[in-house]
Amino acid sequence: MRIDGLLIVDKPEGITSLDVVREIKRRFRVKKAGHIGTLDPFATGVLPIVMNEGTKLVPFLEEEPKEYEAALKLGEETKTDDPTGEVTCREPVEGITPEMIRAAFGAFTGRIFQTPPMFSAVKVGGRPLYRLARQGIEVERKEREVRIFDIQIEAMDL
Repeated sequence: MRIDGLLIVDKPEGITSLDVVREIKRRFRVKKAGHIGTLDPFATGVLPIVMNEGTKLVPFLEEEPKEYEAALKLGEETKTDDPTGEVTCREPVEGITPEMIRAAFGAFTGRIFQTPPMFSAVKVGGRPLYRLARQGIEVERKEREVRIFDIQIEAMDL
């Protein structure tokens, strides 16, 4: 039986988006499959998988707004710019108030330009940046325009 369409997967931590696609292809004996968007290996969440004729949906779905949840730890910087990396810098955060954080977040809403970090799933020359970074290779990354419609702070522990 041929399966066409869209499958929503809750990707667990520790595997790549491509690993999910490979498993879907194996389990359902699907020849053509892909994911819409990419989640970093440490990220969890919704990963839409398109199969066979469903791949025709990609141009319509990949530009749809996405929603993310994140946890931040102020005062620490890591080699990888994510929670998996070695901490390279610690700074005190005394005196920072919730109002200061809310004001700073306001600068990240609207149309902004971001340079992808080396440890990201963004591809350069067909290779994910995180693979190059793990080999000690740093490449030039172009700024990309992104639109952030809203940032909500769910909880704060200072």
